[in-house]
Amino acid sequence: MVCWYCYWGWPKQVADIYNEALRKLGGYDAPLKFGPGHIVWEDENFDMAESCLKNLKVNRHDFTDAELEIVRESLLALSELPIGIRCPEPDDYNGTNHENFPPDNGVIMERI
Repeated sequence: MVCWYCYWGWPKQVADIYNEALRKLGGYDAPLKFGPGHIVWEDENFDMAESCLKNLKVNRHDFTDAELEIVRESLLALSELPIGIRCPEPDDYNGTNHENFPPDNGVIMERI
């Protein structure tokens, strides 16, 4: 099954934060997708940035302090975006027929 974000992509501002963190990590995405920010970056729960920041020491695995700092910076930048930009999925989205539930006008989406 394809999710709404898989169909439409991520909000550009969110994608920019992720791509910048990925650049700083030299393309190594494991700290973002499997570390303490996995709920945000792997599971696409962009409204959970603050929770991940509070629990940064959890799920640290074997990632270095430098890698975790990049994850922290990405979560902090994401948490500073308004929730309407982070989470543009329409309130009436029913989990199916993604094409019938586009993001609001003016929201630029980017596939990751």
